[in-house]
Amino acid sequence: MMDIMRFLDHELRWCAGRTFRELVIVAGGLGFIAVEVLGPGPPDLGNLIVYIAATLLFALRFFAARAAAVATCIGAIVQQWPHMRLGELTPETAAVLPLVGIAVLACGDLVDRYERAPSRISWLPNPWAGFTAAQTRSLRWASYAAGALAGLLDHTLQLVQRRADLFMLPAPWWPRITMLVLVGALVLLCLGRAIGALVVWAVALVVVVLVAPLAWQAEALLGPLRPGPGNLPEIFHGAAHYLLPVFLLATVAALITSPVVLRLLRRTMLA
Repeated sequence: MMDIMRFLDHELRWCAGRTFRELVIVAGGLGFIAVEVLGPGPPDLGNLIVYIAATLLFALRFFAARAAAVATCIGAIVQQWPHMRLGELTPETAAVLPLVGIAVLACGDLVDRYERAPSRISWLPNPWAGFTAAQTRSLRWASYAAGALAGLLDHTLQLVQRRADLFMLPAPWWPRITMLVLVGALVLLCLGRAIGALVVWAVALVVVVLVAPLAWQAEALLGPLRPGPGNLPEIFHGAAHYLLPVFLLATVAALITSPVVLRLLRRTMLA
């Protein structure tokens, strides 16, 4: 095992000092892009943009590329939870590839080469390098929460929009707005701005408040007795199996970012 790890983390002179692990990650990103583009049916535009961005950041050796890539993998994993609730167990719904991706990305050598190293982009310094291990960990977990919740909201939005188009109903505003704000928060976190964690926390709380009654109604609709349409608005029927996972994930995101938010507020009040 140690020999394999040394081989993966061995610098390749012919590739500007990149390691074999880095090449595997970039190749994996290109594979994700190819599967999305060449797979059956039209590509998921949101997923495609995320895969291209994460792969490009790694290819450019952006200092937060590893954290962004892990957030992308976690987002891909949680997008499969609603399908598993319906009993769809396949390699895709089991998120085999994203789990393998996280296993490859979970490496101390990559942390030293990215989060802890000076920026390789001359005009963009690496603020992560000056943070303590605890601060860096907080930024990473906030990034993971933002990526995961944004990914799940993206799929929820697609199903709700499809229902809205089918029945010519106005689509609700909050899935799209909260997803876009979370993407912006992820960008802030990747740039080392702790205010991004505050944004994730606030958006997660908004999602919890908005989704809680819908998730309750959806579970009554999906329950074993299946009493009928119930009180769940028609536009959410196609996304009913997503609402409880969105609620639970938003709750987790709020809990994960709460310590960072408390530190920021304490620092602001004592300044």
